[in-house]
Amino acid sequence: MNSTTAPLVSIIIPTYNREHILKDAINSALKQTYSNKQIIVVDDGSIDGTRDVVSQFTEIKYIYQENGGQSKARNTGLQYAQGVYIASLDSDDVWNPDFLEQCIEMLEAHQLSFVFANWTQYSSDKRVFDYLKYTKMMDKYIDPSGKKWTVLDNALSREIYLRLCPSPSSSFVFRHESMYGTWNEQLNIADDWCLLLDMILLKGANTAFTTEKLWMKRTDGKNICDGRDNIELKEYLDINDLSAILERYREHLNEAEIALFNERITRNIYELYLLKLFTLKLTSNNHRMLKYALASNPLQLINVIADLTYRSLRKITRKLIKKTYPIAT
Repeated sequence: MNSTTAPLVSIIIPTYNREHILKDAINSALKQTYSNKQIIVVDDGSIDGTRDVVSQFTEIKYIYQENGGQSKARNTGLQYAQGVYIASLDSDDVWNPDFLEQCIEMLEAHQLSFVFANWTQYSSDKRVFDYLKYTKMMDKYIDPSGKKWTVLDNALSREIYLRLCPSPSSSFVFRHESMYGTWNEQLNIADDWCLLLDMILLKGANTAFTTEKLWMKRTDGKNICDGRDNIELKEYLDINDLSAILERYREHLNEAEIALFNERITRNIYELYLLKLFTLKLTSNNHRMLKYALASNPLQLINVIADLTYRSLRKITRKLIKKTYPIAT
């Protein structure tokens, strides 16, 4: 893409107490082969040396705000964004040098609302894997001709994003004018999912994705999503955020889609209740949620118990095999 005609992309990097790895994220943004870019770092109330780290880069716009969470930090950055395109890079992630170039070429070529890229996942237990290949969540949508990019019309985008969010914040680039409002500051974790659902459900977005790994996601136990324990993640994301998303879009969903959301929420309530029961952390709110789930779908509890039992037994079996046959594993 000709650098003189390439549209500006604004890169928003929200950060909180990440002085030890923030430089990697900034450098990966600076080293993009796509040259027409604006880089904005929003410090969400850090009390470490974040300001000193950013001061080493004269080409970066630095904004400090009182701690308000990831979505507020992104919205603060958005106020200063001048680009035709917007990308949000988490301060613990790193883009490949051609991330922006590939994404914006697709956005321009097909006049899409947003695109996202596969990534290399570095987990806290030192595993490294191809995320989309490992999870298989997008297998049925991959272009059968073998092309590395797959274009999705609005119907397919809707089908995918009502079921799950396959694109965390660092993975996608979007057209600024395709936004419907801003990042949702009322959600605990799912603000990016909500942002993309706004585009798909409310503005008819067409999208694309690539199976090529164009960035690296690092998990260190402090991440907004991956850093939470199972109980907290289940409560904040799988119940509270999911319920809020259902209410936000209810009038734009058909009966089958609403039923799917309700089924997932009910299942998550059962799973949370059982997890808290086993750890002796039940609260009165959990009892109220259980009553709601039992009134909504009592038979689903049996399936949840069976599934949790199976998963527990499989985990125990793997540990026994690893202990008995350490070399084989």
